[in-house]
Amino acid sequence: MRRRNWLALVVVVVLLAAACGGDSDGPSSEPAGAGEPTAASEPTAAPDRDSADAEDAGDSAATNGGSEESDTAQSDGSGEASDSAGGGSEESDTAQGGEDDEVAVELTATARGVTADTITLGVAITDVTVFAEVGDILARYQPLVDATNAAGGINGRQVEIITEQWDILDQTAFEAACVVLNEDHEVFLVLGFLISGWGNILCYVDIYETIVINTADLALEDVDASEGRLMTTRPYQFGSLLAGLELLRPEFDGAKVIIYGGSTDGRQEVAAELLRGFGAEILEVIEQQIGGAEDLIAAESEIDISVERWRTLGPDWIINVDGAAAGTLAGLERAGLTEWNIVTPANDVATNTALGADLSLFPNLIATGEPGVDELIAEGLYGIPECLEIINEATGQGLGTSTEGEDAESGTAMEVCAAWDIFVALATAAGPELTPESFLQAGYDLGTFPMTGSPSGSLAPDKPWVSNAQPALFVYDAELDAFVSR
Repeated sequence: MRRRNWLALVVVVVLLAAACGGDSDGPSSEPAGAGEPTAASEPTAAPDRDSADAEDAGDSAATNGGSEESDTAQSDGSGEASDSAGGGSEESDTAQGGEDDEVAVELTATARGVTADTITLGVAITDVTVFAEVGDILARYQPLVDATNAAGGINGRQVEIITEQWDILDQTAFEAACVVLNEDHEVFLVLGFLISGWGNILCYVDIYETIVINTADLALEDVDASEGRLMTTRPYQFGSLLAGLELLRPEFDGAKVIIYGGSTDGRQEVAAELLRGFGAEILEVIEQQIGGAEDLIAAESEIDISVERWRTLGPDWIINVDGAAAGTLAGLERAGLTEWNIVTPANDVATNTALGADLSLFPNLIATGEPGVDELIAEGLYGIPECLEIINEATGQGLGTSTEGEDAESGTAMEVCAAWDIFVALATAAGPELTPESFLQAGYDLGTFPMTGSPSGSLAPDKPWVSNAQPALFVYDAELDAFVSR
């Protein structure tokens, strides 16, 4: 039931963002944080953000995403906070009390890993270089720490990091690192590249009750057990789907739509509500009952029965909301209905061909997702160039210089900067009395904040996916055997 609350929140964000998009008096069309990294921002700039008008994180995410007020915490790339968006306004001065009214706060130890002078963080990295070219992720954090400390630290405290890295195949080392960070060094929180299914994330968030800002996908069982202590920089796939459907809005007006998926968290109904608002006629909303992992033959029979019913109903669109896309495509291919308009929430080939579908037979297949890292780098969006510059100057890694497709190393570096942005924004907003509780509550109250690689970031109790997805659409290119921008 918790997930339903978050899904409804996503719809509010999408709908309100769409409603404001064409209003010349509303928020700027330029996404928050475009071209300006928060990694190099002066950390004390975060409290300038105007979130007082937002009733909750969802409202603030919708209303402040591209506003001038949200730009107050963005950097001008020089390591100092930009005041071009009203940083020196009367409103900001009032919020901070003004220089004359400012009262010095005596810093004290407030939580594990937080002293009067320092905040100690853990950096926990699963080394996957045996499987993928991700570069030296561990080395990318210290330059960001140094930039933050040079700008004054977090509310007067300097930041220190303790690093641990282990081979992905070494489960014992993973568990040892968890103990070292939490017991030997008593870190405040952990910034991690922790792979679901390859290590016990629950060691951090459940046993030691440590907040983890992860840069990898999350397993729902880990999220449910974490009680809000686990989050990721990556946007939730369903959030990207809803953002993509927004781009297709004109094509849904008056269209007949079937919504299909295997999820049990209510996302089918959320998508249906969104599309009804676009003027679509919803013919069916279906929850797949049998998964292929349970019984492949029975799962295929279930989708075949549904497809024959769809043939009679005559939909204009089939919308998949989750990983059941592979089964849907295979079923439509068996029925010879490959000409239909279909939306899949995954823009990678493997996910869609898992059950044997030939994507070259589907001329009207549209995938949702995010733009490639190489595209974002080329366009200079969301603080990525500044993020890579900080890391390159300190490490000499040469990130962002690849000309051959998506730069995988730049992608993982971008997520390091995004994780750091989350920490800086929430820790700064939490104020001098920094505790795990004040850190999370600050995130819920903050609304949107600049976040490398995304239009913005935001946190809510039922939204552990901090990145607010950028809408993008893709089509399959048979020659490349890959999805490309539509």
